[in-house]
Amino acid sequence: MSDTEKAGRLEAHGIDVIPEGERVSRPSDFLWIWHSAQFSFGTVVLGALPVVFGLGWWASVTAITAGLVLGVALVAPVVLFGLRTGTNDAIASGAHFGVRGRVVTNVITIGVGLGFFAITVWTGGTAVMVAGHRMFGTPTGSAALAATMPVVAVAVILVAVYGHATLIAMYKITAVVGGLVVLGMVAVLAPQFSADYAGGDYALGSFWATWLLSALVATSVPLSYATFQGDYSRYFPANTKASKLMLWNGGSLLLSCLLALLAGAYVTTVFQDKTQPWVQSLTDSVPVWFAVVVILFGFVGSFPQGSLCVYAAGLSANSIFWRKSRAFATILVSVLGFVLLYVGTMVFDTVDSMAAFVTMLLVAVSPWAAVMIIGYRHHQGAYHAADLGAFATGGGGRYWYRNGYNPRAIAAMALGVVVGVLSVGNAVYMGPIAELLGGLDLSCLTSFAATAVAYALLLRAYPEKTAAQRENPVLAGV
Repeated sequence: MSDTEKAGRLEAHGIDVIPEGERVSRPSDFLWIWHSAQFSFGTVVLGALPVVFGLGWWASVTAITAGLVLGVALVAPVVLFGLRTGTNDAIASGAHFGVRGRVVTNVITIGVGLGFFAITVWTGGTAVMVAGHRMFGTPTGSAALAATMPVVAVAVILVAVYGHATLIAMYKITAVVGGLVVLGMVAVLAPQFSADYAGGDYALGSFWATWLLSALVATSVPLSYATFQGDYSRYFPANTKASKLMLWNGGSLLLSCLLALLAGAYVTTVFQDKTQPWVQSLTDSVPVWFAVVVILFGFVGSFPQGSLCVYAAGLSANSIFWRKSRAFATILVSVLGFVLLYVGTMVFDTVDSMAAFVTMLLVAVSPWAAVMIIGYRHHQGAYHAADLGAFATGGGGRYWYRNGYNPRAIAAMALGVVVGVLSVGNAVYMGPIAELLGGLDLSCLTSFAATAVAYALLLRAYPEKTAAQRENPVLAGV
């Protein structure tokens, strides 16, 4: 292993292919990665949404569980791209979208990464602010939040800039600490909890429409990591068994999300006012001594989730600014993250901002995942990593397609996005397909299915040669 690939030292690699000698991670690392990411207020707060939408405890449990199983099933296979190519998902996606068409993945990864970065820093900053007020009488409100969020944000960004080895070392600590805090939160509020909690007014007017909306919120959590998995699987040895990798990845993701979201729903059922900020309600509901834990975890617990998101966004930006270093690209994209953070939390209602973000996430990531999975099967998991970097060498190669874009994949994804938008059904926007279904939001399923079917049909009608079939590595006009 290179001396630079150690915790506390700046990661040397960016979007380049990781040399086999440095691919020393293990599939079990996903146990630490996903648990540390989910055991933060930024994820736990999303578990509150089913209860805020009006569902009771058991309805929230079923919606969260069903949504997570669907989300994990859609994203777990995507982990194989980093393993097969030795690079991150933005670069690997060039095998199907075209080496220039990878910009689709860049936009999704940066948007999702910075969106969850904003949610994480907002919840972390709020925790520090309200717990500090309760313990020390420090100010609250927009001005106080605006002052605490940069402290959390800068710390998160710094860890992301250091990179892979530092992140993995941090995950192993924060997964344990975060798990203990979440467990403590559940234990402290146990006397106030009742499994008989029946819920309130349904956000979409009926039980099933609201239940489905809540399930799709849960689906969005694992789905949000679809383009992030290659950031870590690129460091696994090439001979790692695919089944073992998917089992560790999918199993860890499902378990960690389930524990975090159920904890968020559990805690929210005891709140008297479910419309006020979640962290504020939490600190009002726990004993004063536990507020110390809240203020510490609000700060430290923001590191894994926020840093994971900024790291992914920085790597993706590095494939746009490929002449610059990964660290430079990470800092550059973090500036955009600051802007998104303040617009989402200071200008717009935060709950509405989260709901809108989840909707955008589902209709963009679901069809992307469909293209990648269908493409993987078509290419039989065989890729030529060197040709994925043709954007930096003047073009050509196995994945150049038409001037660097694969029209089949892009057309199929565009169709899926359109179908998804038409199927959205929430309090902010109701698509015509959702209206026909009585308000049911099937955008995740319809967008994925439409893209998968369309891409499969296009591959049948206009076959694209796989990497294994190409005898001439220079491709023009396919």
